[in-house]
Amino acid sequence: MKAMVAEPPKRNSVKLVEIPKPLPKQGQVLLKTLSVGIDGTDREINEGIYGSPPSGSRYLVLGHEALARVQEVGDQVENFSEGDVVVPTVRRPCKENCLNCRTGISDFCLTGNYFEHGIYKLHGFASEYAVSDADFLIRIPPELGNLAVLLEPLSIVEKAVTQSFKIQERMMWKPKRAFVVGAGPLGLLATMILRLKGLEVYAAATREKESLKAKIVRNVGGTYVNVRETPIKTLEEKFDIVIEATGRVEAALEALSLLGPNSVMCFLGVYREKRACEEFGKVLTNMVLGNRLMFGSVSSNKSHFEMGIKDMLEIKRRYKDALNRLITRKLHLSDFEQAFRSEREDVKTIIHFK
Repeated sequence: MKAMVAEPPKRNSVKLVEIPKPLPKQGQVLLKTLSVGIDGTDREINEGIYGSPPSGSRYLVLGHEALARVQEVGDQVENFSEGDVVVPTVRRPCKENCLNCRTGISDFCLTGNYFEHGIYKLHGFASEYAVSDADFLIRIPPELGNLAVLLEPLSIVEKAVTQSFKIQERMMWKPKRAFVVGAGPLGLLATMILRLKGLEVYAAATREKESLKAKIVRNVGGTYVNVRETPIKTLEEKFDIVIEATGRVEAALEALSLLGPNSVMCFLGVYREKRACEEFGKVLTNMVLGNRLMFGSVSSNKSHFEMGIKDMLEIKRRYKDALNRLITRKLHLSDFEQAFRSEREDVKTIIHFK
């Protein structure tokens, strides 16, 4: 069968190859992949700066954002049947089966020895067929259709927003305003989820005010900020929640100035720039004096995927085609190389396996 693989840490190693079709073991299902989304993590794996193949394999099958159909059910699988459309979660418990992993929240793994499909020591779903443990599958309602390929990145946002609200139970808190730094898939999805919660939402990026990203923000009732015209550091407004989704150190540091008293900021990026902050003492002082809080969020678990399904249906009802507009490129598997080339107006690229 055909599979899209990489050989980290080699650079530009993504290619299409023939590999053996897997067989489901006890508790597993065989999946026929329908589509996969390509994101920054996939591109970083291709750049050789991230990713790890499974033990004994020289390559890693990519694809952690996936939509699939159940093709075959292994022994002792009771909750799924052939033909079910599903989205597999990404992270699997550590081999030590730590407290958090064995209670269903491996996104908070205590050992760091977890496995991640298509990223870390576990093959992904960018192949014609793949296997997954049945316990980590999310059944998709028919009305979502192909849009469910967005469920994995949405689950990341669901966790970030849920944790923000959970953390703020440290006090009486009724947030009204949110600021999202970045208008890629995560930033735009965060804008939608925060709007569903009734917040006034600003979203900032470098594109012009008539760009697709700006239009999506406005169409869901948000306010778009072009940071080339209005740099974040020039803004005087303060916000209750700030979501940083660019992975850029400079943007993250500037966004700290947006935090109001008793506010919270969630970081979703991986920050690789080596840049010192000359006034970091001032940053820390402001955090202390304002009771402000910063935290990082990575991965997600089944509960966040389930939240995502409910919110996807509500986004469709309230904002019509907002989710459809996130998918800016639909490629066939044979054209996979195009997914690793950035285009100016690109938001989310999907590769179809049908």
